[in-house]
Amino acid sequence: MKNPSFILLYTPQVFDPKFGVVKPEGSLGLIYLAAALRAENFEVSLLDATVGNDNYNLSETIYNEIPQSNGMVRVGMQTEDVLKEIESFDVVGISSIFTAQTRVVEELVTSINKHYPEKLIILGGVNARCQLERFFNAGADLICLSEAELTIVEIGKVLRSGSRDFSSINGLAGKDGFINKQLSVLQNLDELPIPAWEMQPLKKYWEIARPHGSGFSEEEVAYASVMFSRGCPFKCHYCHISQEIENSTFGNVGALRLKSEERILKEINILKEIGVKYVFIEDDSLLAKKKRAKSIFNRLIEMNLELADVNGINLAHLCTKVKGKFGIDEELLELMSAAGFKKLTFPVESGSQRIIDKYATGKLDLIKHDVSALIKKAKSLNMEVAGNYTFGYPDESFFEMISTFNLARKHMDDGLDYANFMFITPFPGTVLYEQALNTGILLDNLDVADFDWMRPSMKTKVPHWFINQIITRGWRFVNKPKRINHLKSMSPQA
Repeated sequence: MKNPSFILLYTPQVFDPKFGVVKPEGSLGLIYLAAALRAENFEVSLLDATVGNDNYNLSETIYNEIPQSNGMVRVGMQTEDVLKEIESFDVVGISSIFTAQTRVVEELVTSINKHYPEKLIILGGVNARCQLERFFNAGADLICLSEAELTIVEIGKVLRSGSRDFSSINGLAGKDGFINKQLSVLQNLDELPIPAWEMQPLKKYWEIARPHGSGFSEEEVAYASVMFSRGCPFKCHYCHISQEIENSTFGNVGALRLKSEERILKEINILKEIGVKYVFIEDDSLLAKKKRAKSIFNRLIEMNLELADVNGINLAHLCTKVKGKFGIDEELLELMSAAGFKKLTFPVESGSQRIIDKYATGKLDLIKHDVSALIKKAKSLNMEVAGNYTFGYPDESFFEMISTFNLARKHMDDGLDYANFMFITPFPGTVLYEQALNTGILLDNLDVADFDWMRPSMKTKVPHWFINQIITRGWRFVNKPKRINHLKSMSPQA
């Protein structure tokens, strides 16, 4: 394998049909890795098994919904078809970010190992590195423990040398038993390769028009994702960043690190050249450096793009001191609108300050930070605004849950376009998972693979039936029929 060829794989997807439909993953991780491999002259290809390559139409993949025994639904290429597509490659790299994809990843790894025992199988992503034993037992050879742009190139160089001894590579675990900590994390993000967006099946993504599962009202939208930074200043217990700290096995990848404005503009121009009109900014904390963010937005105004951030808008950063008190940063919101922002998601999380302080790094002050005013200002600028609300913390009371429910109702009255309700979930790799494991509150006989935002996974103070009522019937009560019908309409079964 002195001239190894790589294929990087997004797996088929599974989702809970009671709460809408699934999107193609299409995350940035694999196209960073592909670019890093190409820069070192390795042969590399990419396959998104949720939508398939040009040999498959969407009715065979993402629109082919297959019910699973656990109530979930699977979409994407069949395993036998994936096996055909990877046959000519030496190395198979599989992204495993989300816990809900655990069984699909296991199935693929087992099948690849059975049919092609000579192939090297590499996994990466939060879910993979937090379930090492499970995936090694399935047949994986190597699992990347951190950001892997350098790691995967080192793996390729070992293969080029004629060896299969990877035991000296940092940030890597092997089926032979070695686990090498990530000793250093890239600080200057300008040193990253330019993501290979053109390797993704963008035309299929645009036809499906389901970024982040919520979809567009238009039939087809040319969109892509970018990141202007990595990491976050907050360390919320339910987020994997809470474990990605200094001296951890993963390295301090949770620390906030930045790209330069020049690098950001270079990436945006590349996206425009390939026809992208709508850019989703995937940062965990886009506004953490507010002066920098404003400078970037000023430079994006002339780009004539539409922008969205549904992941990294921390509400404290949208506020500022006004006459000695906290108020909304109207200048920032107006600048974001001028730059092209059309969608924002506000992570309110809870109507209980105690819950926010205990589990969410106190990132929002429900009294000082006027979320209602933020919603009204964003709506006055013609932005679509969603809110995230979480239920089911172990020690959360009835009163605290009702407070969150009522806060979501108030925010809808203030102009919020829709509210997302979900169970707080202790996914592997988070502080909350370790706490739940150590205190024995994980539900008995529940497989980690069945952890999901839409079903309970912990013992709670409030009965699960009550929480289920909130996130199902309560969600339908709070949201407008237009939103509910829109989600239903995206299913091929509608």
